[in-house]
Amino acid sequence: MNRQDAEKITAEYLPMIFGFSLKRCRTIQDAEDLSQEIALKIFRAFTAGEDISEPERYIRRTARNCLVNYYRELGRQSVGIPLEDISEKAEGDFIFGVENKEAEDRLRLEIAYLTKLQRRIVIARYYENKPLRKIAEELGIPLGTVKWHLFEAKKELKRGMEMERKPGELKFNPVKFDMMGTCGQVGEKGGSGDFLRSALSQNIVYLTRKDPKTVAEISDSLGVSPVYTASEAEYLEEYGFLIKRGDGYLSMVLIDEPDSETNRLHDEMYEKAAELFANELFDELENSGVLEEVKCGVCREGKKDKNYLL
Repeated sequence: MNRQDAEKITAEYLPMIFGFSLKRCRTIQDAEDLSQEIALKIFRAFTAGEDISEPERYIRRTARNCLVNYYRELGRQSVGIPLEDISEKAEGDFIFGVENKEAEDRLRLEIAYLTKLQRRIVIARYYENKPLRKIAEELGIPLGTVKWHLFEAKKELKRGMEMERKPGELKFNPVKFDMMGTCGQVGEKGGSGDFLRSALSQNIVYLTRKDPKTVAEISDSLGVSPVYTASEAEYLEEYGFLIKRGDGYLSMVLIDEPDSETNRLHDEMYEKAAELFANELFDELENSGVLEEVKCGVCREGKKDKNYLL
């Protein structure tokens, strides 16, 4: 089942799921959390390709299993500090724990690793203090979908806070393209050099030249916030320099990495080729009159200079 169909079916059963949870939980907040967990599990099952011939029966069974396990995990916190407890503001921002500045900074870093939609929801909910219903209206999606994405975002934040991120070699030793060309006609927006003009775009293309990489993997390797790498990857995909492979990006650019031996062979080849036909080729060009049609770009008044062309 594709993602769109899975979201549609999950959204259709959300009222039933929430009703089930509300009858069995002590508080509305507990019911909302349990509903999110049930919805997430069935969505993953639908998108994982499991053979589910009777969705409603499967959902009821999943709901019962989640209810059994739910209270065992009530003490779980999303990021070391419960995001639900964040309610105070200071200088226009939320206080994540003034006694743990390191954890606060790490949390902000991990928020950047969320998907664009998850990031918008988390910021709107916990930084802008907007109600979930208001967020749903602004994003144009069902309230249940907002709750589900928020639940998923909390799990991702918890996972990110517990893992150790190590920047790759490219953070300290980024590549730089020496030459860039285009196979075929250059479009209205320019050639490869116009699209790969920044160090970030060049290193994203280079990093994904062999295997697909997710935005998070690209960001870790380059030591750059996912907010920037995601936007740049989307831009490169739009113009055909990257293609999507699952959740990752794969480069569509041919990259030549000559070593010292290859460079030596190139030099020898060019030198021998020049000895064989360079003089004869120039004589033919001179006799053809082609050189007379080309002006020297660095000469005064645009005069012709055959020595410069040679």
